[in-house]
Amino acid sequence: MYDHAQQQALLSTAELEQLQQSVLQRRQHQRLPLDTPYAGAFNSLHRGHGMELYDVRPYQAGDDIRHMDWRATARSGKPTSKVFLAERQRSLFLVIDRRPSMQFGSRVELKATTAARCAAILAFAALAARERVAGVVLGNEAQFFSSSQTLEGTLPLLQAAAAPLNNTTQTRPPALNALFEKISHTAERGSSLMLISDLHDIKESDQPALLDIASRFESIALRITDRAEEKLEACGKIRLVSPLTGNSHIIDTNNATLREAYAETMQQRRGALEQLCQRSQLPLHTLYNHRDTLQQLVQLQC
Repeated sequence: MYDHAQQQALLSTAELEQLQQSVLQRRQHQRLPLDTPYAGAFNSLHRGHGMELYDVRPYQAGDDIRHMDWRATARSGKPTSKVFLAERQRSLFLVIDRRPSMQFGSRVELKATTAARCAAILAFAALAARERVAGVVLGNEAQFFSSSQTLEGTLPLLQAAAAPLNNTTQTRPPALNALFEKISHTAERGSSLMLISDLHDIKESDQPALLDIASRFESIALRITDRAEEKLEACGKIRLVSPLTGNSHIIDTNNATLREAYAETMQQRRGALEQLCQRSQLPLHTLYNHRDTLQQLVQLQC
C-alpha cells in the first residue's frame, strides 16, 4: 500500500473538483460554520476608499471631489472631506506538511492525504469568499506559493500538496520550526494561518516562535492523526519502520503491557502538545485520517 501511494497523486484532479463542489454546495445551502474564519472583505483602520464612513476633516489638496461633505461644508463655511475605512481582503496562508511522518496510514488513507484534502477544502472556502490564498508545502524541501485570489492561481499549491510522494532524495526534510521565521515574513500580516501537520517535531523550545506566529496571524493548528498513533490494536506481531532513519522494529501487539505503556506515552505527548499550544495562544484541533475531513472541519467550526 505504501509503494502504491508513492506512485499516485494523493488526490486526483477529479477528487479536487468534487471537494470544490462540496464546499460550494454546502456554503450555498447551509451557510456552513466553515465560512466563519474567512468572512471576505473586512474593514480596517487604514484610511482609503471603502464604503464605511470613518471621519470628516478639512479638505486637503488632492482629495477626491466626489468625497466632499457638502452639508458640513455649508455649515462650517469651510471645504470638508469625508474619510472612509479602507476595505481590505482577508487572506489565508496554508502550511501543509507531507514529510515522512505524514506518510503513514493504518486506516482509509495516509495522513498526508488528509492534510492535502483539508488544505483544498479550506482553500476553496476562502476563494468562495473572495479571499486570497497562499501557502507552503513541506516535503523534502519547502515550496512557497504566492498569494492568489483565483482558482487557477491557487491550483499549483493544492497540486503540490496532493502530488505523488517522493522520498528518493537523501536530504533530510526541513524541520517545521526552522520555517517559522520565513513564514512570518512571507505571509501577509493578519492572515488566517492554518498549520496542517501531525506536529511531530514541535518542542517546548518552540514556544517563542509559536507566540510570534499567533501574534502576527489568526492561527489555528490542525493536527492530523492516525488512530494507531493513539492506541495499538491487538493484532499479533508487526514490523515498524522509521520514515526518517529506515530502522525497523518488530513488536508484539498482543502484549497488553506494551499496549498500555504505548497508549500512556502517546497520551502524555498529546497532553504536552496541547499545553504548549495553549500557552502559545495557538488553538489546536485534531483531525483523524479515517473520518470525513469536511465533516470534521464543519464540526470544529474552523
